[in-house]
Amino acid sequence: LGGTYQASPHTTYFAGVHRGFAPPRTEDIIGNTGTSTEVEPELSVNWELGVRAKPLADTDFQVALFRNDFSRQIAVGSIAGGSTPLAQGEAVYQGVELSGRIGVTEQIYVRGVYTGVLTAEQKTAFRRVDTNAIVNNGAGGNSQAGNRMPYAPKHLLTAAVGYTLAGLDAQLEAVHVSEQFSDFANTELASASGQLGNIAAYTILNATINYHFKPQHTTLFVAVKNLADKTYIVDRTRGILLGSSRLVQAGLKYAF
Repeated sequence: LGGTYQASPHTTYFAGVHRGFAPPRTEDIIGNTGTSTEVEPELSVNWELGVRAKPLADTDFQVALFRNDFSRQIAVGSIAGGSTPLAQGEAVYQGVELSGRIGVTEQIYVRGVYTGVLTAEQKTAFRRVDTNAIVNNGAGGNSQAGNRMPYAPKHLLTAAVGYTLAGLDAQLEAVHVSEQFSDFANTELASASGQLGNIAAYTILNATINYHFKPQHTTLFVAVKNLADKTYIVDRTRGILLGSSRLVQAGLKYAF
C-alpha cells in the first residue's frame, strides 16, 4: 500500500507499507551430506516515508525514512555451513536514505547516496534452523536480544564528482562502508579461523570514462574499480574473504 502527494511541480511526498515474503534458497535447504532441512520463508513488514524534489534543472534529491520489521529473518550461513549455520529470529532495521545530484557548473556535477542503518537490532536470540539451538560463536558468546545484526554496517556512502563536455562523461567515485560485525554475538577480536571478529571500515575509489558518439549510437567506455588496489575484508562466513582487487574494463556499447 502506497501513496504520493505532489505538493508542487517539483516536490513530491511519498509513503508506503508492504508485507515482505522471501522463500528459502535451495542452497539454504540442502545439507553437505545430501539431507534437507525445512526452512520457513522470511517475513517482514516494511515502512517508508520520504520526499523527492527537483528545485533546479540540474539539481535533484530524495530523502526517505525506513523501518523494516522482520517477524522471521533468515540470516548468515547455510545448512551446509557447519560452524556458520543458517539461523532465524526476529530483527528490526530502521534509518534514513539520502540521494541527490547537484550541478556545480555546466560541466561539473556531484552526486551521492547515503544510507544510515541506525538500528539493526536482534529482537530475539537467533536460533539455528537445523537444531533450534541459540547460535553460539564457539567462544562463549551467544546471540541475544539487543545485539546488532551481523553484516549490517551503520553507514554506507557513495559519492562522486563528474565532468561532462560534449560527448565526454568522466567520474571519480568513492565508496565507503563502515565497520560491521560478522557474527550474532558481536565478537570484536578476530579468531584463528577468520570466521569471527569485526570487519573494519573501508573506502575504495572507482573511476569511469564514457565517450558518446551520438550519430553512430555508440559509446566507448573505460571503468576502473578499486583504483588504489586496496586490500579489505568483506566477509568472514567461512573464513576471510577479500574484496575485489583492481579491475579494469574497457568496451564498446551500441544502441540499436
